[in-house]
Amino acid sequence: MVDSANAFGEFIESAFRAEVSNVMPLPEDPERVMHAEARIGTSVLFFADSGPDGGRCLRSPTEPVHIQMWTTVPDPEETYTRAVTAGARPAMEVTAQADGSRMGAFVDPFGTLWWVTAPA
Repeated sequence: MVDSANAFGEFIESAFRAEVSNVMPLPEDPERVMHAEARIGTSVLFFADSGPDGGRCLRSPTEPVHIQMWTTVPDPEETYTRAVTAGARPAMEVTAQADGSRMGAFVDPFGTLWWVTAPA
């Protein structure tokens, strides 16, 4: 649940080259989304606009974030750069890890901390 599902979809398309599909507008408010799907690589992420009747998440805090997503991508440096260009705030530049993997992090405009990694 996000404050603006349409904007969130645009962000993940830019940052992750996600394929957004099955976007179903809320019948009483077609500018809002009651369900959407995004394919990132072989994974599927579901998202929607938050709502006032218990389906609403709290507004995203600046620090600390209240949601973290961890995703494996082919090129974390490229994903990190695209995300920052699309409006994310850098949290940790992509660096080599002791096990040979590469990992970095950013906070998207919706307050979600994304960890992007590629295995060794």
